[in-house]
Amino acid sequence: MIDDTLKRRLRGLVGCQVEYCGQQCRVIEVLDSEHALVVQCMSHTVPAVIQGNQYGEATRRVQACHTIHLYDETNRLDPDIAHWLDQASL
Repeated sequence: MIDDTLKRRLRGLVGCQVEYCGQQCRVIEVLDSEHALVVQCMSHTVPAVIQGNQYGEATRRVQACHTIHLYDETNRLDPDIAHWLDQASL
């Protein structure tokens, strides 16, 4: 479970544009139970991927998504996420 204050701050990032691995992305979801954020690439230089439906059948092409764990192995907030939160609070 994510701390309520952190969860509220993370939800404030949903819809925001961020830079991840040198690519422009948008935060699209907070996964509370998995302690992760999902970002979707917005760059057209990144090839679209095939997205399956709930049965695993290919249904459409979408921009690539990345799931980023909130904490590293020492239980510290991921530096990219910490930076995004700092930027959002300015």
